[in-house]
Amino acid sequence: MQQLIFIGLIVLFASVIQALFGFGFGLISVPLMIFFIDLPTAVVTATSVSTVSCAVQWWQSRAVKAREMSRRLVCSAIIGMPFGLWLLLNVDVRLMKAILGIVVLIGVFLSIKGFDLQRLPKSFDYAMGVVSGVLSTATSTNGPPLVFLLHSRHYTPENFRAVLNRVFTILNFLTLVTFIVAGKFTSEAMRLAMISIPVMGVGVWLGTRARKSINPENFRNLVVGLLFISGLSALANSLLS
Repeated sequence: MQQLIFIGLIVLFASVIQALFGFGFGLISVPLMIFFIDLPTAVVTATSVSTVSCAVQWWQSRAVKAREMSRRLVCSAIIGMPFGLWLLLNVDVRLMKAILGIVVLIGVFLSIKGFDLQRLPKSFDYAMGVVSGVLSTATSTNGPPLVFLLHSRHYTPENFRAVLNRVFTILNFLTLVTFIVAGKFTSEAMRLAMISIPVMGVGVWLGTRARKSINPENFRNLVVGLLFISGLSALANSLLS
């Protein structure tokens, strides 16, 4: 019971962050869950809950006209996923996470310095999508390249969340299919996911209501802060795993 209570609190907090910013569920939930359950179960549980969370918010934001970027990123990410799987099977995952952490921190530095991607061609969007797909299957961390891209393209908070939720729903679903085929979707992960999904619903409701309290400028600053935490988390994970 104590385990379930702590998992529920973690899911609640991560769901609020996900609803506020459009990303961050796995970044927050997985490192905390592993204090109570093993890493594979934590990853599968978080991915399952996040898929439902993103799908719900995709439906909520269906009126937002950001479909072109969403399609661009999904198609390119799918291309990158097989390469990520090859890296997972042939390269030390700790090295991949270390590289991810360093690249994310470089991106944070460029964002703070005001590096502007708005004039870069659409091919850069496809490149970031491929990188996200590679990271999705190689490290289960596909968010940072997309967050950096949309932040640098100066997307409004509404469009920012809409694009991320659409892309994450599809990529997370494909990742879940991979887990099922690989036999990683255990009964324990299914039980925790089923218990966590109602808690996630409460978190999404709270986070959605709290959006009005964050103006666009503060939103951008908080996104950079979460990216910084993401980079540090990836580096720490590579050193401690």
